[in-house]
Amino acid sequence: MPKAKKPTPPKKLSDTEKLIQECVKKAQARKKSGQTDREWRQQYADTLKVEGEKVPLSETPFDGDARKRPSRSGGE
Repeated sequence: MPKAKKPTPPKKLSDTEKLIQECVKKAQARKKSGQTDREWRQQYADTLKVEGEKVPLSETPFDGDARKRPSRSGGE
């Protein structure tokens, strides 16, 4: 008769992993409710306190230049 396996305790998640899981759950709930990413970003942007003029909202979250790498064109 084979021995019964002991149940493994659930893995402890780091704070970052918990935050990611929470964000994913919230995003899935928004999509299920019919709210678009653009609507959510607009509502979030409206809650931010900004001095001066508001920056226009990009069409996608990645339209900005944050992900562009600096050019490596020699001695500039």
